[in-house]
Amino acid sequence: MELTRRQTLGLAAAAVAGSTVAGTMTANAQRDPWVRDTLSRLTLEQKVGQLFVCYAYGPTADTADARNTSLYGVATPAEVVAKFNLGGVIYFAWTDSVRDPDQIGRLSNGLQAASLAASGVPLQISTDQEYGVVFRFGPPATQFPGGMALGATRSAAFARSAGRIGGREMKSVGITTDFAPDADVNVNPLNPVIGVRSISSDPALVAELVAAQVKGYQRDGGIVSTAKHFPGHGDTDTDSHVGIPEIHHTREEWTRIDLPPFQAAIRAGIHSIMTAHIVVPALDPSGDPATLSKPILTGILRQQLGFDGVVITDSLGMKGVRDKYGDAEIPLRAIEAGVDQLLMPVDPGLAYNSVLNAVRGGRISEARIDESVARILWLKRATGVVDAPYVDLSRIATVVGTPANYAEAQRIADRSITLLRNDADLLPLSPAPRTIVVAGYSPKTLATALQSRGATAIVKDTGTTPTDAKIADAVAAAANADLTVVLTNKAWDTTVTDKLAKQQKLVNTLLATGRPVIVVPVRDPYDVAYFQTEPPTSLVTYGNAAVSMEAVAKVLYGEIAPAGKLPVEIPAKPDPNRPGPAPTLYPFGHGLTFDPEVTRLTVASYNIHAGAGEDNVFDLDRTAQAIKALDADIIGLQEVDVHWGDRSQWLDTLAELAGKLGMYPAFAPIYDLDPPAAGRPRRQYGVGVLSRFPLVRFENHPITRLSTQDPNPVPAPAPGFLEAEVDVRGRRLHVYCTHLDYRADPSVRRAQVDDTLNILAADSRRDLQVLVGDFNAEATAPELAGLWTRLTDSWTAAGKTSGGPNTYPAVAANKRIDFVTVGKGLTVRSAEVPAEVPVAEAASDHRPMIADLSFRP
Repeated sequence: MELTRRQTLGLAAAAVAGSTVAGTMTANAQRDPWVRDTLSRLTLEQKVGQLFVCYAYGPTADTADARNTSLYGVATPAEVVAKFNLGGVIYFAWTDSVRDPDQIGRLSNGLQAASLAASGVPLQISTDQEYGVVFRFGPPATQFPGGMALGATRSAAFARSAGRIGGREMKSVGITTDFAPDADVNVNPLNPVIGVRSISSDPALVAELVAAQVKGYQRDGGIVSTAKHFPGHGDTDTDSHVGIPEIHHTREEWTRIDLPPFQAAIRAGIHSIMTAHIVVPALDPSGDPATLSKPILTGILRQQLGFDGVVITDSLGMKGVRDKYGDAEIPLRAIEAGVDQLLMPVDPGLAYNSVLNAVRGGRISEARIDESVARILWLKRATGVVDAPYVDLSRIATVVGTPANYAEAQRIADRSITLLRNDADLLPLSPAPRTIVVAGYSPKTLATALQSRGATAIVKDTGTTPTDAKIADAVAAAANADLTVVLTNKAWDTTVTDKLAKQQKLVNTLLATGRPVIVVPVRDPYDVAYFQTEPPTSLVTYGNAAVSMEAVAKVLYGEIAPAGKLPVEIPAKPDPNRPGPAPTLYPFGHGLTFDPEVTRLTVASYNIHAGAGEDNVFDLDRTAQAIKALDADIIGLQEVDVHWGDRSQWLDTLAELAGKLGMYPAFAPIYDLDPPAAGRPRRQYGVGVLSRFPLVRFENHPITRLSTQDPNPVPAPAPGFLEAEVDVRGRRLHVYCTHLDYRADPSVRRAQVDDTLNILAADSRRDLQVLVGDFNAEATAPELAGLWTRLTDSWTAAGKTSGGPNTYPAVAANKRIDFVTVGKGLTVRSAEVPAEVPVAEAASDHRPMIADLSFRP
């Protein structure tokens, strides 16, 4: 993205302001009596120890762990701190450091006691709490969406509030430094290590939100914030954990793309910046990674940008920094380059003694060590750990994971969900209960959120590398469900994450079923470009925190409007046969939305004709399959009948059909036909309703109709006008289902219309009404005119229609038999008569009518 002149001038001003803010650290350190006195009394061994930030194994300071003995030669975390006079420690789950808030607080207090006893200097206790996909301090601590999700909200206020709350929660358990925010500008969709950790591919947006996060962590939260990874890790295609990435930006490109967020962080008063193990020839042609580069750390970061805070390395155990030099040489070159703190050396004893011997041997002056130690001491002084090294264990529960904190995290997540595509017009879903398969990566949390909204959720956790058996299982489940939501995690990455592209196979196979599928990348949005066909319904979350999954459920059900805007562009999948950049699939800033005040409802009318196709044989499974294909919330069935055979009660069959579909049945008999022969069962003839919503009540109203027997004597009132009542988000919906005028007599139809209007008039004016039925007449028939004073024909009112309008017979469509008609308050979004199917698959010789409806509160 090209920066405007105004943005360029602003960033230049930021650099000057940053120099002023950061440049005060050394001056303040020199003036502060505690810093001066402490520095003067520390031994060389203690000073060198202050440069190191290491981990130790064990949930308490006094826990003996063989892993400590192997690595450090002492057993407990307290002994590790004391032996090396460590300046800081870092917490991870795999070191057993972050089991729960109370345990963390006790560990912090124990380690601070050990440090104060050994050197009189408190520890800087740190962790990587970027949120989103990188976090160490898990629930009950508030789990915020990560960097790219914040970018999707475009809100600096959200970025700052997340930093404020996260900082306060960490400080309450004794964590004084967070290695966040990520200030990288992710301009490379194939970046294997940054991705959604970055806020955006737009330098200006990253700069704005990074500055806000810094203020949230430091000014509001009271802890040290660390911008990373300088000079910018956003355009790598190599993970620096396993190799040496090389950035090929020119100096001008680096200035335009990578620099602005670090300038903004410095201007915001950032206390610490983490280096990257990346080679940037335009900044340093030596081939050294930035962590070991004096031109980058001293020449650019210190001198050009004026940063005088603490510079800390990324982990020294990563291959990106270890390939060129040995583990004893790396810390020396880092210090010579301008680093203050050395994070997680592979062999702490070797690294510590290497630095100590370098000072004793004159390679590194003690004055150089003092310069870094002064910055580190001032950092501890500035964040309050010197005056208050211990945490109040009794207060932790009042700070960590409070309802107010989680509510803010949920507000952020709600604003981050980005709807990419809604071509199938699936969203928002109606509030009707339905069976939903939730498949793919870690689907349980979303499934729980959907279940709380009345769905029957079937969980198919296939992970990031699904087996063929798991794919087949998920696809089989999807065939019998109303909807499938499939979650992917870096499905694009077939180099490391999913080498056999099995996530892509899972999605491709689900899409090929023709059943409704929603694809949700829960990490990198780039996944959507890697499927055989572009998913017609897709949205992205940028992370799978519980609040993000709750936000997805809200969007799916239309409780909130999708508000996220892509903070990156999504290119098409690279074509190896076509050089140059791939075309853009979704541009920066893309994001669809809808009106959350609108409630969706799909209603179908189907003359099932006893469930008999042209072969005149009733087939319950075939009928269920045909009705399932409608994907309707409510279905009115006419000519509900059982052909002569073993079954005599259609009511039982309707209940069995409803059971197969997971729906609620209502039935209204019109009449029973006499048995065709002595000893044969009677036929019961009527109408039915199948509903995803539970039925509040149903009733069979009398209506004028012809006699059931030839030669059709005078009309007479008789039952056969079914009313089923459901509750849809607090509104009563009356669904009437009828099979009017079997003999197509206009005079009888006029009487039936009068009866219909009298029945409808009994409902509350606020209630919604839908009449589904079989009229044996065109909507324009004059005897139906009175009906349209209260109801509207969905076909003529639809915003769009397809496949119709005729519904009978399937082999030579020339009649409108099935209608969906709606009362006031209902809007017809679309109407459809589905294409006919082969006779062998047909459940009826009629074709249904489906109307997609909506209403507002």
